[in-house]
Amino acid sequence: MRAWKRGGVTVAFVAVTAWMACGQPVDPEAQDLQKAAAATVTLGEGHCAGVVVGSGRHVLTAAHCVARGQDAGPEHTNFEDGRRLEGRYVFVDRGRDLAVLELEAKAPVAPLEVADALPTPGEPLVFTGRFDRPGAPQQVQLERLGRCPSLPDVPAALFTTMHGIPGDSGAPLVDARMRVVGLVHGGARCSIAAPTADIAPELQRLSQEASQPLARGLPRAPR
Repeated sequence: MRAWKRGGVTVAFVAVTAWMACGQPVDPEAQDLQKAAAATVTLGEGHCAGVVVGSGRHVLTAAHCVARGQDAGPEHTNFEDGRRLEGRYVFVDRGRDLAVLELEAKAPVAPLEVADALPTPGEPLVFTGRFDRPGAPQQVQLERLGRCPSLPDVPAALFTTMHGIPGDSGAPLVDARMRVVGLVHGGARCSIAAPTADIAPELQRLSQEASQPLARGLPRAPR
């Protein structure tokens, strides 16, 4: 997003505000925001959220959204236009609170890229929210990276200024290039996010194998 790089946080906020006020794309930055919002999905009956990534055959979400034993069964992904696809979990890492759902078919939305490096403290991020809940996209500041007791395998959890509510878990935080850098995890006001950089290579591998029958021969992460 050129404006973010050129003008920093203030221009980013203007782009978000204009997109919300008009309800339609006003410039390339607003179009990017709409893409990120469309790629954000809900799971099952809406208990959690996720984001379409990779080649469009996978949804990245929070592992705490996956009930014990559910990782062996089907899960439904709901899209803004009312369409629904079934999938199965092919990767669940509860220590890092990351899970990957492989869909039965390619998602009807453009997928987002997952950044392969951690964001920098002070960097502006955006949380577009869930399509089934009213509200504006949030301009989010990454305050620091650090340890979170509920993320035992993560040395650099994302501590942000995000204001979330239950059900936002698994929804993405994106950077200025609309790349996923974290998933809503929880904490006070749901302000903590699980970083996603480490899973980028696994998603690339899964995308390359997406032509295989659903979930065949795909190893699961340690739980």
